[in-house]
Amino acid sequence: MRFLIVTVTCLAALLNGSTGFAQEGGPSSVRSLACTINPGYTMADVVATARAAEWSEETSPGFAVFRSKVARTRSQNSTLEFDFIADFVYPSYSDMVEKVGTRLRRQAETDGRQGFDGVATCSENLFMRTGFQAARAAGTIAPLTAIVTTNCEMNGATRADAVQAATRFGENMGANSVVLGSAFGGPARPLGSNVQMLFAFPSFPAFGSAWDQVVQTAPTRDPQNSMTCSVPSLWAGYRVHPFDN
Repeated sequence: MRFLIVTVTCLAALLNGSTGFAQEGGPSSVRSLACTINPGYTMADVVATARAAEWSEETSPGFAVFRSKVARTRSQNSTLEFDFIADFVYPSYSDMVEKVGTRLRRQAETDGRQGFDGVATCSENLFMRTGFQAARAAGTIAPLTAIVTTNCEMNGATRADAVQAATRFGENMGANSVVLGSAFGGPARPLGSNVQMLFAFPSFPAFGSAWDQVVQTAPTRDPQNSMTCSVPSLWAGYRVHPFDN
């Protein structure tokens, strides 16, 4: 069994106060893989293997984060089972095509064994989304931190409405936030009918304090925004590349 890393660049906006899922120049191309941990290994083994890997500048991401389930919400008809999500982001679709093309050419010139063998196995069916930056938290975010996601039905709302809502909520909680819209793969639904909001907190203690405030203040819904969002999921987010900045 093998764990194949898909090349990408730049999750810096998610886990770094200075950049984001969506870069200054425009939307990002976000690629996600559902992965299972192989028997005999743990999430700690997966993270250690990823952090110790050689990340080629021509094919590797500027940033990569693995999200391990803490309290996952899923639809009643969902059959997808996994242990963690591997998130990778390119600053543009053209950059994604260039990096992935380079990786595929290198695979064709070898025996195809690139990435990490043994510790985990990821689906080869990618879920590709477009990321739009919302709130930007001040300071840095820990290599292991809390990430909250929620899926929202648009109900006639616009992408700008979603970004505005994610910005307001992220700023109130002191978290980085991004809006992810479907591009390729994933559940079959009309384009533009659904988005995912993602919030990355500076640390787990910061998440705890922020959520205490959410519970106590019970934020009111904007009557001008028709979106409806599901019960959120809580993840442990591991920054795997670069690990030490």
